[in-house]
Amino acid sequence: MQKTSQQLQAVFCTEAQLPSVVDQLYQFRKKLFVDALRWDLRVEHGRERDQFDTDTAVHCAIFRDGSLFAGFRAIRTDRPYLAESVFPQLATFAAYPRRHDAWEISRFGVAPSQAGSTTAKVLYSLMFHFARTRQASALVALTDLRHERFLTQIGVRTRRYGPPQVLGLDEKGDPLVLVAGDIPVATQDGWRFDNLLNLAKTVEIDDETLVLGSERLSA
Repeated sequence: MQKTSQQLQAVFCTEAQLPSVVDQLYQFRKKLFVDALRWDLRVEHGRERDQFDTDTAVHCAIFRDGSLFAGFRAIRTDRPYLAESVFPQLATFAAYPRRHDAWEISRFGVAPSQAGSTTAKVLYSLMFHFARTRQASALVALTDLRHERFLTQIGVRTRRYGPPQVLGLDEKGDPLVLVAGDIPVATQDGWRFDNLLNLAKTVEIDDETLVLGSERLSA
């Protein structure tokens, strides 16, 4: 797999398809979520991975100049997934979905050195690219209130499954307030959302998980 210099590249794959890329993601997740954000997660041999990193999980790795700086994991909700399995108490208004057309997005993050608003928007744009190629009706996630507000600012509508709850402490020792919910894909519109989608056009996308096989394209 070739990397394009001076250009963003996103790779979608399973661990079986590109084990070296997913291994980089596990190391990146340890540095970001455990070392920087102080999440209490299991680490083995410098890598963060959990029981939901199965053969069916789809991983997205984003590179700049050959260096991985962002990514996320996607799991169909008709299979076991993190939010429903580990945080059932967060869904009190509505039940977590169990459908083949709803996907959970987790381990979503950007390296602190690249955490400007434009970079974060590219990651969200690629998340919607993924949703559209899978004909997903909803994207399920756990998020803190800061990220929920950021989504509103960039024109993304969300739905809560329950009220925010304090679940531990953040990297500064302040209460970490999380909320479970989803993004209904079909109802997203408006100029801010259109601008967000257009950011994916700046990225070279390599999707190893397409039904017809690997296909390189400009989004």
